[in-house]
Order: sequence, then C-alpha cells, then structure tokens
Amino acid sequence: MKIVLSVILAMLIVGCSDEKGSQKSVQKPVEKAKTVVDDVEKKVQTSVAKVKEVTKVAEVTKNTVSIDGAKLFTVCSSCHGAHAEKKALGKSQIIKGWDEAKIIMALKGYKDGTYGGAMKAVMKGQVTKLSEDDIKALAKYISNL
Repeated sequence: MKIVLSVILAMLIVGCSDEKGSQKSVQKPVEKAKTVVDDVEKKVQTSVAKVKEVTKVAEVTKNTVSIDGAKLFTVCSSCHGAHAEKKALGKSQIIKGWDEAKIIMALKGYKDGTYGGAMKAVMKGQVTKLSEDDIKALAKYISNL
C-alpha cells in the first residue's frame, strides 16, 4: 500500500510540474504574438497617417492649380473674335452672352458628337484636347465676356 501511495504521489508531483512548464511555454509565444501585433498596429497607424497627409497635400495642390480660361480662349478667338462677337467662319452662332451652363453643354456636345451643325467636325477637333476642367474654365471666361 505504501508503494502504491508513493507511486500515485510521485505521479501527481510530476504531472503538476509538467503542467506549469506547459503553461509557461504557452505564455511566451502568446506574449510574443501580442508584441508583434502591437508593432504591426503601430506601423499601420503610421502608414494611415502618412496617406492622409499625402492626400491633403494632393487636394491643396489640385485646388491651387488654376486653368487660365483667357489663355485657352486665344485658340477660339481666331474664329469667334477676340470678344466672342463673331459667327465662326460666318456659319456658327455668336457665343458672346451665352451663360456658363450653355457653353459647357455645347463644348461637351461637340466633344462627344451630340451637338453642332455645319461646324460640328471643326469644333470636335478643337475640343477633344480639352479636359473637364479646361471646359469649365473656358465656359466661365466666355460667359463673362
């Protein structure tokens, strides 16, 4: 009986000591994983902050770059007149006095081929190189002539 009790007691002692060792060996990788996660989280937050900063700079730059409608109109003035007072090549409407929305609609229509009469092909060649912002700047300039 003493032998059986000694064996059981020995097994309990050995069993308990192994569990503590297992717990410690499990805790170390968990702690390392938490450290890695924290490091990654900090790096992600830093990257997000940098992206936001670059986005702000890009927006400011976009807003500060202005397109000169008067400069764009110099190409138009050869047919429409210096103050948009002429019928282009004697065939088109006089565009002086048009509002900005009408000019934008006409230029976009020329660009996509849905607007224009006799001068449709000539105007398409002129407006295809204009960006959306160019069209807006040009329309604003012409509407204020």
